[in-house]
Amino acid sequence: MPVGVEDWTMRQMGVFHHHDPNDLENLWIFFHAGRDTPMQKEIEQYAALSQQGLRSDHAWLTLHSSAFTSCLHNWRSYVNRLGYDVDRHSDRSLGFILRNIDHFLTAGGDSNLTAIHNTRDLLLPTSYRLRVLLETLTKLGHLSSILGSQHTGADNGFRKLATCVAYHKDSVEGFVVGVEVLKEKVKDILNMTTLGLDFRMTNQMLDLNNRMVELNNRMLNANQQLLELGTKSFDDNATVKVVTILTLIYLPASLVSSIFGMNLFKFDDGTTEEFRISKQFWIYVVATIILAIITVSVYLWTHKAQVRRRNSHSVNGTSQDAEEDADT
Repeated sequence: MPVGVEDWTMRQMGVFHHHDPNDLENLWIFFHAGRDTPMQKEIEQYAALSQQGLRSDHAWLTLHSSAFTSCLHNWRSYVNRLGYDVDRHSDRSLGFILRNIDHFLTAGGDSNLTAIHNTRDLLLPTSYRLRVLLETLTKLGHLSSILGSQHTGADNGFRKLATCVAYHKDSVEGFVVGVEVLKEKVKDILNMTTLGLDFRMTNQMLDLNNRMVELNNRMLNANQQLLELGTKSFDDNATVKVVTILTLIYLPASLVSSIFGMNLFKFDDGTTEEFRISKQFWIYVVATIILAIITVSVYLWTHKAQVRRRNSHSVNGTSQDAEEDADT
């Protein structure tokens, strides 16, 4: 018997009835929770009337009807409340895809996994309780029909109770069907939620992987740029250039001096100690200039070829990175 408006609790009620067909003695024992309940008041009222000598079939109808009235009507409200909760979960279950996973799993409210599982946990025992109640009503109705057939009076309490039991039985059967439908809906909601979470987790993992690949490519590009910057800085250094040019000029001159030697030149005529440059000194100057031009030209051609190869390698590497990014 569910009790309450917002926070539902389960209270079980037991009815023990020892019936004497000969109307010699009837024993009723009621187990129920709470004080001054409607059920207790009806029992006390019936106890006061029973002193006037009521029939056994009247007691059968009155007390069982009181138990039905006190317990069964709450099931309709309880199942309706569970149906409302399930519909609310169904309406909000699609919103989690656009939310953060941690917020959906841990945030309070009715749209998280905890609330959905709680609703499912309430539906599972409800189905079994209603089936037990339905079986009890079936047996009570069958027994009432048997007892009613043994009494031929017009005002037959046993037959009236059988009719009352049939009405409540139809209602409980509807509750059982409704609970089974709600169980399937909750199952579908949980399946959809699980698939959605897996889909969102996969998307986030792919996004994280793409970011890692992009970061790795940026680091490779940065290293390549640093290497190129170091190479260009070395090539563009003014001191290095000056030393290189002077060396390229000095080496041909030194080579020419070694080849010709100072004995090949007459820097004086032998009659005076005054220093004079030989008239053939132009041969040394011309040969040095020619060799310097050849050496510098070879150096510049080699240097430009290296620069072209380096630039071509950089362009090819960038194209390959772009193709890899496109494939990714």
